Amino acid sequence: MRYGLMSSSMPGSYEEVIRASGEVGFHGVELDIGPEYEENPLWSAEGRKQLAGLLSRAGLQLASVCLGACWTYSLASPDAGVRKRAHAFTRDALQWCAELGAGVILVPITPGEEQENPEVARARWTAELRRLAPLAEQHQVCLAAENVGRGSGRSADALLEIVEGVNSPFVKIYYDFGNGLSLGGVPRREIARLGPWIAQIHAKDPGGQYMGEGWLDMAGVAAAIKAIGYDGWIVLETPATDDPREAAARNLRFIRELF
Repeated sequence: MRYGLMSSSMPGSYEEVIRASGEVGFHGVELDIGPEYEENPLWSAEGRKQLAGLLSRAGLQLASVCLGACWTYSLASPDAGVRKRAHAFTRDALQWCAELGAGVILVPITPGEEQENPEVARARWTAELRRLAPLAEQHQVCLAAENVGRGSGRSADALLEIVEGVNSPFVKIYYDFGNGLSLGGVPRREIARLGPWIAQIHAKDPGGQYMGEGWLDMAGVAAAIKAIGYDGWIVLETPATDDPREAAARNLRFIRELF
């Protein structure tokens, strides 16, 4: 198992996140990409070169990137112009991830618009991810659909509807077991249901400041993850707290002991 930290859990620049994550003892980082993505270091050759150097010096890998920009520009939007823009930054992200050695892009299954029928949004997600699948395969980078609040892929069944509809080995699921609980699911059962479709995992423990202090049956979740034979990245998306470095170190110790 490899352990990563999402950049939102360690406030600061990418440089600060990477340095701190390496010092704490993570294997890698997940970098969140916001709506101002064209200003992101990933969108310039020099920026990517600098990021590669930072990762190398910290002894880290780029575990994945998160397309947080999808909350502003959703692939499920009824507006063709918005979908076109989302396609553009997703295509770019596939190229940058391949260049930097990351095998997964987190794609939050965001709503197309507020109050939209989730079945309509899922149909759009399926169609748009099907269009992107050949490019994902070309770059050997997996587009992984995540269960998120306010989204249209909140349950295991909803996520499966999308990825089975796309039917590509490069469109899978990024399962967040903390979100699974918050959204009314039973994470150990959802993990068993999703099985081989899971490309990567987010870890958080709703109801607690630190991992192990919340409402999750952590032992049951760990057993379910082991039972499906998963041995990839587990990326912490945990509260930064008033002391982000100590919180990250404490959560990393917990998850290492758990597995």
